[in-house]
Amino acid sequence: MKLTITQHIKHGLQDSLATFKWFERFFAIFCITIPLILRLTDKCENGGYYQGWRESISDYVYMWHNYVFGMLLGMAAMLFIFNGAVYFRNEDKQRLDLDKSGKWYNIVLGTCLLGVLVLPWKQHEIIHFIFAGTFFAGNALVTIIFHKKQHRYWNVIFGILTVVALAMHFTPWFPWLTLFWAEWVSLTVVGIHFFLEAL
Repeated sequence: MKLTITQHIKHGLQDSLATFKWFERFFAIFCITIPLILRLTDKCENGGYYQGWRESISDYVYMWHNYVFGMLLGMAAMLFIFNGAVYFRNEDKQRLDLDKSGKWYNIVLGTCLLGVLVLPWKQHEIIHFIFAGTFFAGNALVTIIFHKKQHRYWNVIFGILTVVALAMHFTPWFPWLTLFWAEWVSLTVVGIHFFLEAL
């Protein structure tokens, strides 16, 4: 008997592991597209679009419709925290067959992202950059250290790519590489990491 679309979706949602893997895939795509969504919604008070890309993702807090920035970073922070928290539930560890060591680091990264969100860089420069630096450096370390064995090669390459992109920004030899682009590389690496984890 052929299942209807509704029955097919309901049947799929009853599989906890498959549902969680779809969540991780959604999270991956969401992380990669955050900078693009910010750029596409960056309008000025007069209704026109802001000229060009901003210097960093954090600078989008000052765009006219800054609630978009708050919504996107708030969602990303909550998704990080949720992903980490799922691993702390004993019944889920058994039902989903998740690594018992957990993903505590995602709770730390999500909390750092909340710090970036609620402490804009022009008003709280030092603490903002501490949270932002911990978030992006943490993403690189997590990608390099915590991964499935079959994806070790790619995760190490992507983690190093994040570090190199951020380091290149802080050198005088790559003036075109603003912090925005280095941060987008980092978010793309995070997305790829989550996607590989969901395979």
